[in-house]
Amino acid sequence: MNTAATAKCLTLLGSLALLAVASAGFAQEKIEGKVVGTKLTHCDMNVKIGGCAGTMTLERKAGDKTEELTINVPLGTPIRKGSETVYLPALRGKTVAVTQAMEKNERVARAIELLK
Repeated sequence: MNTAATAKCLTLLGSLALLAVASAGFAQEKIEGKVVGTKLTHCDMNVKIGGCAGTMTLERKAGDKTEELTINVPLGTPIRKGSETVYLPALRGKTVAVTQAMEKNERVARAIELLK
C-alpha cells in the first residue's frame, strides 16, 4: 500500500472513531419512575428560558429491585403535563417520564413529562 492510500485509510478510520465517540455522547434514553426528591440550585422566571435548575431523585423498578437515580435538570429543561408547564418542585411524589442523556458520566434531563 502506498503512502497516500495509507494516509487516506488512517484518516477514514480516525473519522469513524470520532463519529462513534460523538454519537455515544448524545444518545438519549426515556425512563419512567416516581420522583422521590428534588433539589433546586437556581430558578429564573425569564420568559425565554424560565423554570428551575437542580436535581431530582427518580425511583424506578429494575427487574425485582428498585433503584434510585439522580438526574441533573438544567435551566430551561421543558417540564410538562400535557400542554401545561410544571415546575421542578411540583414533581415530588409524581410519576414522570424523563428523556435523558449521559454527559460526563452524569444523567442529564432533556425533557420531563408528568404522567400521574
